Amino acid sequence: MKKKTLGLVLILLIVATVSLSAASMGSIGLVNYGSLAMFEDAETPAEDFLTGLRGEFYFGEYLGVSADALILWGDPDSEVYWMIYFVNVMGRLPLGMIEPYAGIGAKYQGIIVGEESEIAEEPFGFNFRGGVDINILEWLSVGIEANYHIDDLEVFFNDIPAYFEANSLENSLIGVTAKFKF
Repeated sequence: MKKKTLGLVLILLIVATVSLSAASMGSIGLVNYGSLAMFEDAETPAEDFLTGLRGEFYFGEYLGVSADALILWGDPDSEVYWMIYFVNVMGRLPLGMIEPYAGIGAKYQGIIVGEESEIAEEPFGFNFRGGVDINILEWLSVGIEANYHIDDLEVFFNDIPAYFEANSLENSLIGVTAKFKF
C-alpha cells in the first residue's frame, strides 16, 4: 500500500510540475567539453578543454534546432583558430525542473586565420548528442551532456564497430552547459 501511495504522489508531482511550467522558446549559452581521452589523462590542463557558444530555438515544446561553435585550438598571437561547428535537430522533454534532450545533425570543421576562413581537409561529418538540463530559474539552466562526432562518414559506414573502437576516446565529448533561456 505504501508503494502505491508513494508512486501516486510521485506521478501527481510530475504532472503538476509539467503543467505549471512552460517550455522556453530558445536559449543562448556556453558549453565546455572535454574528450574521454582528456579525462583519462589526469594532468590535462584546463586550456585543453573545448569552449564554445550555443544557440537554440524551439518551434514548440518538443522540437527545435541548435547551433554550436567551438574552438578546437587557438593561438591569439598568430590569430589562428581551428573551429568545429555543430548544427542539430533537437528533441526535448520539458518536465519542469529537469529537461532531457537529444540531437542529431551535421559537423563542420574550419580554420580562421585573422579575418579569413579556410576549409579543413575533411570538413564535414556527423554528430549526435544527449543530455539533461536542470532549470535553476525560469531563465537559467545548467546541464551535462555527451556528444559523439564522426569525422569520416565513408570510413564509418564501411566498418562501424572498428570505427567506434579506433575513435571512441577522441570523438566522445563530455560537457557542461549554462544556458540563458528566453
